[in-house]
Amino acid sequence: MTVPLTRQPMPGFRADTTFGVLLREQRVVSGLTQEELAERSGLSVRAIRNLEIGRTERPQQQSVELLAGALGLDDMARADLLRAARKRAGAPAMGGWHPGSQATGCCELPPDVPELTGRERETPAVVRALTEGPVPRSALVTGGPGVGKTAFVVHVAHRLRERFPDGQVYVDLDRPDDGEMSPHAVLGRVLRSLGANEPPASLEERAALLRAALTNRRVLLVLDNVSSEAQVRPLLTGASASALLLASRHQLLALPGYPVRLDPLGADAAVYLLAQLAGVQRVNAEPGAARAVADACSRLPLALHIAGSWLRARPRRPLADLADLLADTHRVLDRLAVADLSVRASIAGYDRSLQPEERHLAQRLALLDPDRFAPADLCHQLGMSEPALQDGVERLAHANLLSPASADQDGTPRYQLDPLVRRHFLARYEDSGVTQLRTAQWATR
Repeated sequence: MTVPLTRQPMPGFRADTTFGVLLREQRVVSGLTQEELAERSGLSVRAIRNLEIGRTERPQQQSVELLAGALGLDDMARADLLRAARKRAGAPAMGGWHPGSQATGCCELPPDVPELTGRERETPAVVRALTEGPVPRSALVTGGPGVGKTAFVVHVAHRLRERFPDGQVYVDLDRPDDGEMSPHAVLGRVLRSLGANEPPASLEERAALLRAALTNRRVLLVLDNVSSEAQVRPLLTGASASALLLASRHQLLALPGYPVRLDPLGADAAVYLLAQLAGVQRVNAEPGAARAVADACSRLPLALHIAGSWLRARPRRPLADLADLLADTHRVLDRLAVADLSVRASIAGYDRSLQPEERHLAQRLALLDPDRFAPADLCHQLGMSEPALQDGVERLAHANLLSPASADQDGTPRYQLDPLVRRHFLARYEDSGVTQLRTAQWATR
């Protein structure tokens, strides 16, 4: 991949754009993954990721220079990047912001997906909820691994930019290595985006300052990878002109707001997305293989994007070759990974949030591999009482690792386990068995 020697500064760059947002935009425009930028700059992938999501707020000038060189920035774009880095290091962002100051109008949204496939019903519903719904206006987007929650909320947020001209704040709360981001830290991050140089120390003061900051302003707060209700509850300010758009792996049952569950794409939408990614002519030439690839990807947008990348990198290979590779269920998760995209990593993010007993139940269900099941069907096989199994199944469903299937005629709810999720938990079970065997062998030596 060739990076242009000179490039224009990012269109719409503002003096209050954060370093992480600007770095990510420049990387995306350059067509580089985090891994490729790391290799070119000499920084680690983790360092680049921490900079982009705002976890590292004080980049060293040498690191910024290395990144600018690796991105091939011209003098103006390099100066923009250095200026953003200095502001994140503590320079005044808004000339002394206080509750009575003007709104920043900042836009921190990641780049939009121009055409979001298969979400024609959900998109207008969320737009209405955030512009016409009851106060406090909020929407809660959830769904299983790889369904495209981030792409969806970013797309909706871009649709709403004109309706929230005083700012669109985007915060990714995912902290796989550092634990859950506290409500105190979330408020601080949002307040800094709105122009507060030094947010107050206490949670209560930060929440009060946010309420003051949003008074009579139209700001859209987009929080991705929310891990709990408590993490974001202080942001429900009741400010009628602003709105809150949340994406979470879990169903946030204790929060008010318009709930949206994203399911895998329909069969036709999945094939259509594959055609957009790999080429319409290729898909039309092998419709059966295209459908087989889509089904092997569980019709998940993440998996389909990975499959599309595989096909684009191999323009002479037939779709049937990829369909055959993905038919090997033992290696399908190995195949569904490219650069920093991985279906296995997406499922693992959900797995990390489980309690040990929930993970154990998921592994046992993966071993049984029931088709559509009601908890009462499996009590004997699992050696569990119906109330205990019902409770465990509902918790896995709330964690979006089990999907609701059509209910029986008498209304009994049924559930299903996605094949890719099943493969993940089978591998976890097999790994735990190997570990136990090795431990036993070591103990008998």
